[in-house]
Amino acid sequence: MPPSTIADTQALDALITSTLALLSQFTSSLAATSAASTSAAIKDPPNPLDILSDASRLLKAHVTKISLLAINKPFTPSAITTIIREVAGTCLPAMMSAVQICEQDKTIWPEFVGKEAQLRVRRVFREMESLLQEVRNISQGTGAGPGGKRDSLSCTGVVWEACDALAELQKLDIAGLAVQKTEQWRDTIKDAIQELREWMESEALESEGQKDALLDSDDEGVDGDADSFDDIFNAANSMPADRPELKALVEDAVEKLKRVGLLYNALIKRRLKTYPGAQGKGNAKRIDELMVDLRAIPHVIDELASTFYDLDEDQARVVLDKCIIRAKGVASVASKSYDGHDDEFTAWHRKWQDAIG
Repeated sequence: MPPSTIADTQALDALITSTLALLSQFTSSLAATSAASTSAAIKDPPNPLDILSDASRLLKAHVTKISLLAINKPFTPSAITTIIREVAGTCLPAMMSAVQICEQDKTIWPEFVGKEAQLRVRRVFREMESLLQEVRNISQGTGAGPGGKRDSLSCTGVVWEACDALAELQKLDIAGLAVQKTEQWRDTIKDAIQELREWMESEALESEGQKDALLDSDDEGVDGDADSFDDIFNAANSMPADRPELKALVEDAVEKLKRVGLLYNALIKRRLKTYPGAQGKGNAKRIDELMVDLRAIPHVIDELASTFYDLDEDQARVVLDKCIIRAKGVASVASKSYDGHDDEFTAWHRKWQDAIG
Protein backbone atom coordinates (compact mmCIF):
# COMPACT_ATOMS: atom_id res chain seq x y z
CA MET A 1 0.00 0.00 0.00
CA PRO A 2 1.48 3.43 -0.99
CA PRO A 3 2.36 5.83 1.83
CA SER A 4 -0.38 8.27 0.75
CA THR A 5 -3.01 5.52 0.93
CA ILE A 6 -1.78 4.45 4.37
CA ALA A 7 -2.03 8.03 5.58
CA ASP A 8 -5.52 8.39 4.11
CA THR A 9 -6.64 5.17 5.81
CA GLN A 10 -5.24 6.34 9.13
CA ALA A 11 -6.99 9.70 8.72
CA LEU A 12 -10.27 7.91 8.00
CA ASP A 13 -9.85 5.70 11.06
CA ALA A 14 -9.15 8.74 13.26
CA LEU A 15 -12.22 10.56 11.90
CA ILE A 16 -14.44 7.52 12.47
CA THR A 17 -13.17 7.35 16.05
CA SER A 18 -13.93 11.02 16.69
CA THR A 19 -17.34 10.80 14.99
CA LEU A 20 -18.28 7.76 17.07
CA ALA A 21 -17.27 9.72 20.17
CA LEU A 22 -19.46 12.61 19.01
CA LEU A 23 -22.40 10.27 18.47
CA SER A 24 -21.87 8.78 21.93
CA GLN A 25 -21.83 12.27 23.45
CA PHE A 26 -25.01 13.27 21.61
CA THR A 27 -26.75 10.03 22.61
CA SER A 28 -25.88 10.61 26.26
CA SER A 29 -27.33 14.12 26.02
CA LEU A 30 -30.54 12.74 24.53
CA ALA A 31 -30.81 10.27 27.40
CA ALA A 32 -30.69 13.14 29.91
CA THR A 33 -33.91 14.59 31.33
CA SER A 34 -33.60 17.69 29.18
CA ALA A 35 -31.49 17.97 26.05
CA ALA A 36 -31.65 21.75 26.39
CA SER A 37 -30.24 21.88 29.91
CA THR A 38 -26.61 21.67 28.79
CA SER A 39 -26.82 24.21 25.94
CA ALA A 40 -27.60 27.90 25.59
CA ALA A 41 -31.05 28.77 24.29
CA ILE A 42 -31.35 29.29 20.54
CA LYS A 43 -32.66 32.77 19.69
CA ASP A 44 -35.53 33.05 17.19
CA PRO A 45 -35.42 29.32 16.49
CA PRO A 46 -36.80 27.89 13.25
CA ASN A 47 -39.31 25.06 13.10
CA PRO A 48 -37.44 22.05 14.55
CA LEU A 49 -39.45 19.57 12.50
CA ASP A 50 -38.28 21.31 9.33
CA ILE A 51 -34.69 20.99 10.55
CA LEU A 52 -35.13 17.28 11.25
CA SER A 53 -36.59 16.72 7.79
CA ASP A 54 -33.82 18.60 5.99
CA ALA A 55 -31.06 16.97 8.06
CA SER A 56 -32.53 13.52 7.44
CA ARG A 57 -32.66 13.98 3.68
CA LEU A 58 -29.10 15.28 3.63
CA LEU A 59 -27.87 12.41 5.78
CA LYS A 60 -29.51 9.88 3.47
CA ALA A 61 -27.65 11.37 0.52
CA HIS A 62 -24.33 11.29 2.36
CA VAL A 63 -24.88 7.74 3.62
CA THR A 64 -25.61 6.55 0.09
CA LYS A 65 -22.30 8.00 -1.12
CA ILE A 66 -20.42 6.46 1.81
CA SER A 67 -21.90 3.04 1.13
CA LEU A 68 -21.08 3.12 -2.58
CA LEU A 69 -17.53 4.28 -1.95
CA ALA A 70 -17.05 1.61 0.72
CA ILE A 71 -18.07 -1.37 -1.40
CA ASN A 72 -16.64 -0.39 -4.79
CA LYS A 73 -13.05 -0.81 -5.94
CA PRO A 74 -10.67 0.85 -5.58
CA PHE A 75 -11.35 1.77 -1.97
CA THR A 76 -10.81 5.54 -1.57
CA PRO A 77 -10.55 6.47 2.11
CA SER A 78 -9.94 10.15 1.37
CA ALA A 79 -13.32 10.49 -0.39
CA ILE A 80 -15.13 8.78 2.47
CA THR A 81 -13.29 10.99 4.97
CA THR A 82 -14.62 14.11 3.24
CA ILE A 83 -18.21 12.91 3.45
CA ILE A 84 -18.04 11.73 7.07
CA ARG A 85 -16.52 15.08 8.05
CA GLU A 86 -19.48 16.80 6.39
CA VAL A 87 -21.92 14.55 8.24
CA ALA A 88 -20.27 15.22 11.59
CA GLY A 89 -20.27 18.96 10.98
CA THR A 90 -23.80 19.42 9.60
CA CYS A 91 -26.42 16.68 9.84
CA LEU A 92 -25.71 15.38 13.32
CA PRO A 93 -25.44 18.78 15.09
CA ALA A 94 -28.55 19.97 13.23
CA MET A 95 -30.57 17.09 14.64
CA MET A 96 -29.38 17.91 18.14
CA SER A 97 -30.32 21.56 17.64
CA ALA A 98 -33.81 20.55 16.56
CA VAL A 99 -34.28 18.50 19.72
CA GLN A 100 -33.02 21.43 21.77
CA ILE A 101 -35.58 23.76 20.18
CA CYS A 102 -38.38 21.36 21.10
CA GLU A 103 -37.10 21.28 24.66
CA GLN A 104 -36.57 25.01 25.14
CA ASP A 105 -40.03 26.21 24.07
CA LYS A 106 -42.66 23.86 25.45
CA THR A 107 -45.35 26.52 25.07
CA ILE A 108 -45.21 25.75 21.34
CA TRP A 109 -43.83 22.22 21.18
CA PRO A 110 -45.59 19.70 23.44
CA GLU A 111 -43.43 17.42 25.52
CA PHE A 112 -44.63 14.31 23.69
CA VAL A 113 -43.31 15.77 20.42
CA GLY A 114 -39.91 16.47 21.96
CA LYS A 115 -39.71 12.96 23.36
CA GLU A 116 -40.64 11.44 20.01
CA ALA A 117 -38.00 13.57 18.28
CA GLN A 118 -35.40 12.39 20.81
CA LEU A 119 -36.41 8.77 20.29
CA ARG A 120 -36.15 8.96 16.51
CA VAL A 121 -32.91 10.96 16.52
CA ARG A 122 -31.40 8.45 18.93
CA ARG A 123 -32.28 5.66 16.49
CA VAL A 124 -30.55 7.53 13.65
CA PHE A 125 -27.42 7.94 15.77
CA ARG A 126 -27.43 4.27 16.76
CA GLU A 127 -27.68 3.12 13.14
CA MET A 128 -24.98 5.59 12.07
CA GLU A 129 -22.66 4.05 14.64
CA SER A 130 -23.22 0.64 13.07
CA LEU A 131 -22.53 1.99 9.58
CA LEU A 132 -19.31 3.72 10.65
CA GLN A 133 -18.10 0.55 12.35
CA GLU A 134 -18.74 -1.36 9.14
CA VAL A 135 -16.84 1.26 7.08
CA ARG A 136 -13.93 0.90 9.49
CA ASN A 137 -14.01 -2.89 9.06
CA ILE A 138 -13.90 -2.51 5.28
CA SER A 139 -11.03 -0.01 5.44
CA GLN A 140 -9.06 -2.44 7.61
CA GLY A 141 -9.79 -5.36 5.31
CA THR A 142 -11.99 -7.26 7.73
CA GLY A 143 -15.21 -6.30 5.97
CA ALA A 144 -14.14 -7.06 2.40
CA GLY A 145 -15.82 -9.60 0.18
CA PRO A 146 -19.49 -10.44 -0.40
CA GLY A 147 -20.22 -10.55 3.32
CA GLY A 148 -18.75 -7.10 3.82
CA LYS A 149 -20.74 -5.66 0.93
CA ARG A 150 -23.95 -7.16 2.23
CA ASP A 151 -23.35 -5.78 5.72
CA SER A 152 -22.56 -2.30 4.41
CA LEU A 153 -25.67 -2.18 2.25
CA SER A 154 -27.76 -3.54 5.09
CA CYS A 155 -26.47 -0.85 7.47
CA THR A 156 -27.21 1.80 4.85
CA GLY A 157 -30.78 0.58 4.44
CA VAL A 158 -31.39 0.71 8.19
CA VAL A 159 -30.02 4.28 8.36
CA TRP A 160 -32.40 5.19 5.54
CA GLU A 161 -35.34 3.76 7.47
CA ALA A 162 -34.36 5.70 10.59
CA CYS A 163 -34.01 8.92 8.56
CA ASP A 164 -37.41 8.39 6.93
CA ALA A 165 -39.00 7.92 10.35
CA LEU A 166 -37.37 11.12 11.56
CA ALA A 167 -38.41 13.12 8.49
CA GLU A 168 -41.98 11.83 8.97
CA LEU A 169 -42.35 14.13 11.98
CA GLN A 170 -42.50 17.15 9.69
CA LYS A 171 -45.31 15.60 7.64
CA LEU A 172 -47.22 14.60 10.76
CA ASP A 173 -46.66 17.83 12.68
CA ILE A 174 -48.04 18.03 16.23
CA ALA A 175 -51.61 17.06 15.33
CA GLY A 176 -50.64 14.16 13.07
CA LEU A 177 -48.29 12.66 15.63
CA ALA A 178 -50.97 12.94 18.32
CA VAL A 179 -53.49 11.23 16.03
CA GLN A 180 -51.02 8.49 15.05
CA LYS A 181 -50.27 7.59 18.65
CA THR A 182 -53.87 7.84 19.83
CA GLU A 183 -55.05 5.57 17.03
CA GLN A 184 -52.49 2.99 18.13
CA TRP A 185 -53.71 3.18 21.73
CA ARG A 186 -57.33 3.00 20.61
CA ASP A 187 -56.59 -0.14 18.59
CA THR A 188 -54.97 -1.65 21.70
CA ILE A 189 -58.21 -1.00 23.59
CA LYS A 190 -60.23 -2.63 20.81
CA ASP A 191 -58.01 -5.72 20.99
CA ALA A 192 -58.45 -5.90 24.77
CA ILE A 193 -62.23 -5.66 24.43
CA GLN A 194 -62.25 -8.44 21.85
CA GLU A 195 -60.10 -10.68 24.04
CA LEU A 196 -62.35 -10.11 27.05
CA ARG A 197 -65.43 -10.83 24.98
CA GLU A 198 -63.96 -14.07 23.66
CA TRP A 199 -62.88 -15.09 27.16
CA MET A 200 -66.37 -14.40 28.51
CA GLU A 201 -68.18 -16.21 25.72
CA SER A 202 -65.97 -19.32 25.75
CA GLU A 203 -67.29 -22.33 27.56
CA ALA A 204 -65.31 -23.47 30.56
CA LEU A 205 -63.12 -26.44 29.82
CA GLU A 206 -64.46 -29.66 31.21
CA SER A 207 -61.67 -31.85 32.49
CA GLU A 208 -63.49 -33.90 35.12
CA GLY A 209 -63.00 -37.61 34.59
CA GLN A 210 -60.29 -37.05 31.98
CA LYS A 211 -56.82 -38.44 32.55
CA ASP A 212 -54.04 -35.85 32.22
CA ALA A 213 -50.43 -37.03 32.05
CA LEU A 214 -49.38 -34.03 34.13
CA LEU A 215 -51.81 -35.05 36.87
CA ASP A 216 -51.01 -38.75 36.94
CA SER A 217 -51.06 -40.14 40.49
CA ASP A 218 -47.55 -41.51 40.00
CA ASP A 219 -46.09 -38.02 39.48
CA GLU A 220 -44.29 -36.79 42.55
CA GLY A 221 -45.75 -33.69 44.17
CA VAL A 222 -48.91 -33.58 42.02
CA ASP A 223 -51.32 -35.86 43.90
CA GLY A 224 -54.41 -33.99 45.04
CA ASP A 225 -53.67 -30.88 42.99
CA ALA A 226 -55.88 -31.68 40.02
CA ASP A 227 -58.64 -29.25 41.00
CA SER A 228 -56.27 -26.34 41.52
CA PHE A 229 -54.54 -27.01 38.20
CA ASP A 230 -57.92 -27.12 36.47
CA ASP A 231 -58.86 -23.75 37.99
CA ILE A 232 -55.64 -22.15 36.82
CA PHE A 233 -55.76 -23.44 33.26
CA ASN A 234 -59.51 -22.92 32.82
CA ALA A 235 -59.32 -19.32 34.06
CA ALA A 236 -56.58 -18.56 31.59
CA ASN A 237 -58.64 -19.82 28.63
CA SER A 238 -62.27 -19.13 29.49
CA MET A 239 -64.60 -17.80 32.14
CA PRO A 240 -65.83 -20.41 34.65
CA ALA A 241 -69.46 -21.32 34.01
CA ASP A 242 -70.36 -21.08 37.71
CA ARG A 243 -69.46 -17.40 38.13
CA PRO A 244 -72.58 -15.41 37.06
CA GLU A 245 -71.56 -12.31 39.03
CA LEU A 246 -68.16 -12.30 37.36
CA LYS A 247 -69.82 -12.64 33.97
CA ALA A 248 -72.09 -9.69 34.70
CA LEU A 249 -69.08 -7.62 35.73
CA VAL A 250 -67.20 -8.50 32.54
CA GLU A 251 -70.25 -7.59 30.47
CA ASP A 252 -70.45 -4.24 32.24
CA ALA A 253 -66.74 -3.67 31.74
CA VAL A 254 -66.92 -4.48 28.03
CA GLU A 255 -69.75 -1.98 27.52
CA LYS A 256 -67.89 0.73 29.39
CA LEU A 257 -64.64 0.04 27.56
CA LYS A 258 -66.48 0.32 24.25
CA ARG A 259 -67.56 3.81 25.33
CA VAL A 260 -63.95 4.58 26.20
CA GLY A 261 -63.05 3.58 22.64
CA LEU A 262 -65.73 5.96 21.37
CA LEU A 263 -64.13 8.71 23.43
CA TYR A 264 -60.82 8.09 21.64
CA ASN A 265 -62.57 8.39 18.28
CA ALA A 266 -64.24 11.63 19.29
CA LEU A 267 -61.01 13.11 20.62
CA ILE A 268 -59.16 12.19 17.44
CA LYS A 269 -61.78 13.89 15.29
CA ARG A 270 -62.64 16.94 17.41
CA ARG A 271 -59.50 17.72 19.39
CA LEU A 272 -56.38 16.13 17.93
CA LYS A 273 -56.96 16.62 14.20
CA THR A 274 -58.05 20.19 14.91
CA TYR A 275 -55.01 21.10 17.01
CA PRO A 276 -53.73 24.50 15.77
CA GLY A 277 -50.11 23.32 15.65
CA ALA A 278 -47.19 25.64 16.32
CA GLN A 279 -49.60 28.57 15.90
CA GLY A 280 -51.53 27.37 18.94
CA LYS A 281 -49.06 28.73 21.45
CA GLY A 282 -50.24 28.03 24.99
CA ASN A 283 -52.12 24.83 24.13
CA ALA A 284 -49.08 22.56 24.30
CA LYS A 285 -49.54 21.81 27.99
CA ARG A 286 -53.16 20.90 27.44
CA ILE A 287 -52.50 18.42 24.65
CA ASP A 288 -49.67 16.96 26.73
CA GLU A 289 -52.17 16.29 29.53
CA LEU A 290 -54.44 14.52 27.06
CA MET A 291 -51.62 12.40 25.64
CA VAL A 292 -50.41 11.30 29.08
CA ASP A 293 -53.83 9.92 30.00
CA LEU A 294 -54.61 8.54 26.55
CA ARG A 295 -51.39 6.56 26.76
CA ALA A 296 -52.04 5.39 30.33
CA ILE A 297 -55.60 4.11 29.87
CA PRO A 298 -54.64 1.05 27.74
CA HIS A 299 -52.22 0.02 30.51
CA VAL A 300 -55.03 0.26 33.06
CA ILE A 301 -57.23 -1.84 30.79
CA ASP A 302 -54.46 -4.43 30.56
CA GLU A 303 -54.38 -4.48 34.36
CA LEU A 304 -58.16 -4.89 34.36
CA ALA A 305 -57.98 -7.90 32.05
CA SER A 306 -55.42 -9.50 34.32
CA THR A 307 -57.74 -9.19 37.32
CA PHE A 308 -60.52 -10.89 35.37
CA TYR A 309 -58.23 -13.73 34.31
CA ASP A 310 -57.25 -14.08 37.99
CA LEU A 311 -61.00 -14.30 38.80
CA ASP A 312 -60.58 -11.42 41.27
CA GLU A 313 -63.94 -9.64 41.17
CA ASP A 314 -63.19 -7.14 43.94
CA GLN A 315 -59.94 -5.96 42.37
CA ALA A 316 -61.57 -5.90 38.94
CA ARG A 317 -64.17 -3.43 40.23
CA VAL A 318 -61.42 -1.23 41.67
CA VAL A 319 -59.41 -1.22 38.43
CA LEU A 320 -62.50 -0.66 36.28
CA ASP A 321 -63.42 2.37 38.39
CA LYS A 322 -59.86 3.67 38.03
CA CYS A 323 -60.07 3.29 34.27
CA ILE A 324 -63.40 5.11 33.97
CA ILE A 325 -62.28 7.92 36.29
CA ARG A 326 -59.21 8.46 34.15
CA ALA A 327 -61.26 8.44 30.95
CA LYS A 328 -63.66 10.98 32.44
CA GLY A 329 -60.69 13.14 33.36
CA VAL A 330 -59.47 13.12 29.75
CA ALA A 331 -62.94 14.05 28.51
CA SER A 332 -63.13 16.92 30.98
CA VAL A 333 -59.73 18.34 29.99
CA ALA A 334 -60.83 18.29 26.35
CA SER A 335 -64.40 19.49 26.97
CA LYS A 336 -63.89 22.98 25.53
CA SER A 337 -62.28 24.03 22.26
CA TYR A 338 -58.73 25.35 22.12
CA ASP A 339 -60.04 28.91 22.23
CA GLY A 340 -62.03 28.12 25.39
CA HIS A 341 -65.51 27.92 23.89
CA ASP A 342 -68.20 25.25 23.83
CA ASP A 343 -68.55 23.30 20.59
CA GLU A 344 -69.89 20.00 19.25
CA PHE A 345 -67.51 17.96 21.37
CA THR A 346 -68.62 19.84 24.50
CA ALA A 347 -72.22 18.72 23.97
CA TRP A 348 -71.15 15.18 23.03
CA HIS A 349 -68.91 15.01 26.10
CA ARG A 350 -71.85 15.68 28.44
CA LYS A 351 -73.90 12.87 26.87
CA TRP A 352 -70.89 10.54 27.03
CA GLN A 353 -70.39 11.27 30.75
CA ASP A 354 -74.03 10.34 31.41
CA ALA A 355 -73.82 7.19 29.31
CA ILE A 356 -70.66 5.78 30.88
CA GLY A 357 -72.00 6.29 34.42
